[in-house]
Amino acid sequence: MKTVPASAALATLLLGLSLDASEPKYTDARSDGLFGPIRSVSTREERAQIDWHQPDGPTVALPAGCPQCEYDPDGNRIKTGQIIDGEFRGDVVRFLRDSTGKVIEKIAENYRGEMYRREVIGPYGITEQDGFENGKQISQSLWFYDANGHLSEYKNYDRDGVIVGSSFSMSDTSGNFKEEWDSGTNGSFSLHFLETNDPKIDTFTFMNFNENGSIKVKFTTMGTRVISYWQEPSEEHVFGSNFFMDPVGKTQDSYSCHSNGSCDHVISYFPEESRHHVSRIEWRDATSVLKLSADYEYELDQFGNWTKRTLWVWSPELGERKLYETDYRTLKYWGQ
Repeated sequence: MKTVPASAALATLLLGLSLDASEPKYTDARSDGLFGPIRSVSTREERAQIDWHQPDGPTVALPAGCPQCEYDPDGNRIKTGQIIDGEFRGDVVRFLRDSTGKVIEKIAENYRGEMYRREVIGPYGITEQDGFENGKQISQSLWFYDANGHLSEYKNYDRDGVIVGSSFSMSDTSGNFKEEWDSGTNGSFSLHFLETNDPKIDTFTFMNFNENGSIKVKFTTMGTRVISYWQEPSEEHVFGSNFFMDPVGKTQDSYSCHSNGSCDHVISYFPEESRHHVSRIEWRDATSVLKLSADYEYELDQFGNWTKRTLWVWSPELGERKLYETDYRTLKYWGQ
């Protein structure tokens, strides 16, 4: 069982994007929750007029997805944005491939055709990213990997070639141990954390350290349960206070913990073990009292992609389940 620390926003996004272990290939389309030979998707949201807002921490109302996206036959996202005043506003991505057809470079342009990002792809993932503005390079980022294909170092440079951010990490062959140090401008301290996983007893321990080496956050999980959680009382939301677990069966667990040692529990339910579409999300406090919930209903096409999604929310303030949003999608496929 893997535990992944994340910001609340990242944990929320990943709740809805669990992958079936039998999926043959991970693509941009698949990461967007789309199946089959998808060519394009257009999404329209209709928000109901209700007085309901999500507090800080995990969310139960997941985003509907890309307003306007297009994909190549391999599932690479080649266009993303939205239509404003009848005109597309967004990004277009071009791919360069080697003789075997593998993508080795990505060029991102805005809707005016101006390049603003270039990425180089190596055997383990991205190795270089260059940022541009008005035709001039304004940033460069470099990624380095160890012999096991694990990310080991990252450097980010500004337009003058000065390092404004860097990261160094160590991990073992199995990925059951990882330690990382992050720095900001002029080498200033940013982050230091340690992850250890024991698959024999299914435990995971995470520690986030202060610059002086003292512990800022520490938690241990066993399976999908939090065994212990501690953090400095001076801060409420810090890196490591929100984390999610690998999905099990038809559910996925996520936690949002607090400086008093308690953890809110978010449970996502799926109608099938493939976990393609979440049907309900519950946010409960440390005593298991329900704080928020959301229910989802879908109309699906022949590939299992939803064409209509209806979302209801509940909170103690609302007193009853109410319609929050209705979303519609138009999908087109290669070969049709």
